Amino acid sequence: MSDKSEWIAGKNALREAIAAGTIIQKVYLSETLEKDTLNELFELCKRNGLSVISVPKFKLDKLSGIQHQGVLAHISPVEFHNALDLADLLFTQGLNPCLVILDSITDVRNFGAIARSAEVFGIHGIIIGQKNSSPINQDAIKTSSGALLRIPICKENNLQHTIRDLKKRGFKIIGADEKASSTILDMDMNQAIVFVLGSEGSGISKDINHLIDVHVGIPQKGKINSLNVSVSAGIIFYNWSMKQE
Repeated sequence: MSDKSEWIAGKNALREAIAAGTIIQKVYLSETLEKDTLNELFELCKRNGLSVISVPKFKLDKLSGIQHQGVLAHISPVEFHNALDLADLLFTQGLNPCLVILDSITDVRNFGAIARSAEVFGIHGIIIGQKNSSPINQDAIKTSSGALLRIPICKENNLQHTIRDLKKRGFKIIGADEKASSTILDMDMNQAIVFVLGSEGSGISKDINHLIDVHVGIPQKGKINSLNVSVSAGIIFYNWSMKQE
């Protein structure tokens, strides 16, 4: 069960929150809602670019522990940035930006640990997708030691489009892949970079993988030949940080 302060409950409260521009991560609608109401709220969420799903009522009961009237909206504790606006801002500051895309990393603890390492080593921002991403909740913030409240987080509807637009701005897209022939030690880090990290189970998705300029691995000496994604992220970020002029 989540912190009750992370939720908006009820259809009227949802409408008001959307109208007020409240940052909403995801909307959950009960399957038992009247059909017209369900369709109206679905359309409202879609028009405003919100992720929305229909679920059994018992799932809503478990999610929040509050009276919900069939409607729950998960509020984000952080303000999201636009990835392209962030990139442009970093360029105007005379920086070679380094951004990180997390592709389908849904584990809260991995997400928090990656954010913690990113902030420690000076990564300029984290980009996640609207779908198939870890929630940004109190568990994630705690695991990140508060880094999620310090580092810019961008939430994009289409990561493929975002990557293409970043490439047009001169970013080199580097994908983490334990089977790659090149290693992170071989990379020129004095350029605009986007690191892409995939989930531990399936790695970088096919839709994103073909957009990557170069795949890199981490030199290893053991027999297991596998690192937790958050550990890999920390090593990659450290190597980038150490090569900054």
